[in-house]
Amino acid sequence: MSARRRPVKRLLLAALGAAIVAAIGTGAWVYLSPRGFAGNAIERYGSAATRTSVRLERIEISPGDGTGSITGFTVGNPGGFNSPAAFSADSIKLALDPATLGKEVLVVRALSVTSPRLSYESGNAGSNFEVLLGNIRHQAEASAGAGSQGPKLIVERLVVHNAALSYASALTAGKTVTIPLPDIRLSGIGRAEGGVTPGRFAQAVVEVMLDRIRRAMSLEPMRGGAK
Repeated sequence: MSARRRPVKRLLLAALGAAIVAAIGTGAWVYLSPRGFAGNAIERYGSAATRTSVRLERIEISPGDGTGSITGFTVGNPGGFNSPAAFSADSIKLALDPATLGKEVLVVRALSVTSPRLSYESGNAGSNFEVLLGNIRHQAEASAGAGSQGPKLIVERLVVHNAALSYASALTAGKTVTIPLPDIRLSGIGRAEGGVTPGRFAQAVVEVMLDRIRRAMSLEPMRGGAK
């Protein structure tokens, strides 16, 4: 991972992906707890870090091999934006290394998000994704000042595949269009540092996601607009 994409140090639990992927990290850490507790933890920590509503329908993990899924995951938009959610995914697959359970650093072998839906909006304080990212950073600074420490992760492989971005702009005459986003593929996150907090992981992913959004939107007029 390039220096430009390396996560900023000492970030607290967040959601992401947006924002969302930090919440996934949190859920992975507490997966041995009852499902209700794990789901509540993801929603509680994700919502606090992003200052939005983070919700999921179900979380399932197999204690035997560490594989599992999160279904019905959504990250709400910050205040001042119109659409109800910035990010939603029907299903997120994950695989943990069972040998690292209960250790200081939890290894996530694979994290796969397929066909998520992203809604991008501009506002007076910037886009909704920029505001979400700013919220994560603000919470991290407050946590660092308080000396808070959290669990650490190494994520061996992350894939966000077949994402769809909806947005409206002056170039689309205010009409909402939907375009595909290039896949995100990251590997070895946290390996060099010996593990990163879920919040640091989240910021890295959201930064890359925001970069993909900006590039896709800038290229769209050259393709003649989305259908």
